[in-house]
Amino acid sequence: MQKHLEDALQARQKELEKLLQRKRVVQEDICSLTKVSGELNFKIRAEFARLHQILEEEERAVLAELGEQEEQSLAQLHRHVGQLEEGMAVLQRDIEHVRQTLSKMEDVSLLEVESLDIRPSVSVESQPALDLQHYRDSHSGPLQYIFWRQMLRSICPAPAPLTFDPESAHPNLVLSRDLTAVTERDRAQPVPASPRRFRQCVNVLGSQAFDCGQHYWEVWVGSKTKWDRGVAAEAVDRTAKVRLCPENGYWTLRLRNRTEYWATASPWVRLAPRRPPRKVGVFLDCQEGTVAFFDAGDMSHLFTFHQVSAERYCPFFSTCFSDGRDNVEPMRLCHLAL
Repeated sequence: MQKHLEDALQARQKELEKLLQRKRVVQEDICSLTKVSGELNFKIRAEFARLHQILEEEERAVLAELGEQEEQSLAQLHRHVGQLEEGMAVLQRDIEHVRQTLSKMEDVSLLEVESLDIRPSVSVESQPALDLQHYRDSHSGPLQYIFWRQMLRSICPAPAPLTFDPESAHPNLVLSRDLTAVTERDRAQPVPASPRRFRQCVNVLGSQAFDCGQHYWEVWVGSKTKWDRGVAAEAVDRTAKVRLCPENGYWTLRLRNRTEYWATASPWVRLAPRRPPRKVGVFLDCQEGTVAFFDAGDMSHLFTFHQVSAERYCPFFSTCFSDGRDNVEPMRLCHLAL
């Protein structure tokens, strides 16, 4: 009986220790969540404060321009009023003089009457042009959209106007003239030999390379059935066929079989986006060492790589093979039109 009770006591003590350990883990999670939430709260407030500052600066600039135009127009009008008042004073004196002369007509000689100057004695400039309708119209229109466009010029990072690097493009890839669209062909194109060119896979890099700062770009994938995109270390081996993974200098998302989305982490992670992304946003933060992916349609988060490290980073793209006609849609770099 005693042995049974001792065993029961020991079992419950072990169970209690497990629960205490689980409680400590949960409490650590609570502390971590509170800390991260505080950091995110501070970061979000700082970003909105910057947006508020941009809007306030734009508001001050627009109101200052409006005030300057009003001041200039009012100065012209007040100056013209002054000229009119001066002319009126001169005319009033002339009128009074003529009236006095008329009242003494019997005593005024013909010579004095003939000497009176009855021609207009005042010359006033023409009235300044004031087109109130134009003045109103020039400060009307879709004001929120106008200010939004102005604000975009100050946002950092804004979508970068990337281009494809033709020297890195696999021979089967055909680039558009403006280097913003790429299509895979069944046959290799005659291209100059270059150590920067991918030889085994239909890959291409962006022309721009980054080693500091924050950078964001968007890629139109449309209804392609497979693709790869993300970031590659500038020093990746371009002659070998390698597995896309951080250890080989690649931080990418991929689509296969129309619906299978993967983050090429170690190991790969299967993703379940809310809807098939037709435009993918990539955010590289060199200082934080992160590469994040978004569905650029609604900016929903897809995946983030952490502890990203390289001397220089290049935007990375692969159309994958066209598989006859199934995957022929071009991949396009999106430029923000302002």
